Amino acid sequence: MPPESVLPEPQWKDAELLDALLIPALQGNFPRDSAAFVRIDTSLRVYWHTLFDICPQLLELSGPDGLAIFRPFMAWAAQQQLSMNWAVYLWLCRWLQQSEFAARVDEELVFTLMAASVARWATGDRSADCGIVLSAAGHGDLLVGWKCHTPDGGRAIERVGLATPLPEPDEQFGYFTLPDFALDRFDGWQAVPR
Repeated sequence: MPPESVLPEPQWKDAELLDALLIPALQGNFPRDSAAFVRIDTSLRVYWHTLFDICPQLLELSGPDGLAIFRPFMAWAAQQQLSMNWAVYLWLCRWLQQSEFAARVDEELVFTLMAASVARWATGDRSADCGIVLSAAGHGDLLVGWKCHTPDGGRAIERVGLATPLPEPDEQFGYFTLPDFALDRFDGWQAVPR
């Protein structure tokens, strides 16, 4: 009797996996032991770690796997056509505040997400600017992120309260950059990049 033939695993082109990358819930359409599932999971994992390694208190909201936040946020971010740049934590904050988790988003979490944003800017921005200042409407303090400027230093993140507060940004968050290592100017708030 000839051996039973094993059908080869279906092969998917990368273009056929794109929707599952943009909408993580679609990952479930692929068998867990398939190469496509593993490829999608590996591609999404970097975004999961970007969010939850930097802000582990998010896991207290969503549970240990983070998927109750991760999957719907990623779907919303794709729908809104948001990039995963330094502002991703601000977009996550906005999404959380309009999600089932809204009642559990406190000031500490807002400032944690803001700090993650300025830290990511400080390590990833390649412009000549030296710092970034971030504000949230309804929150008086500012978050300031400074790029490294000494050979043995690192980036610095500060929460700053001003004696005379700046005007609030027009949107939920606003930022401006600093051309040198001094918080001595305010040229107005810019909208957070999409």
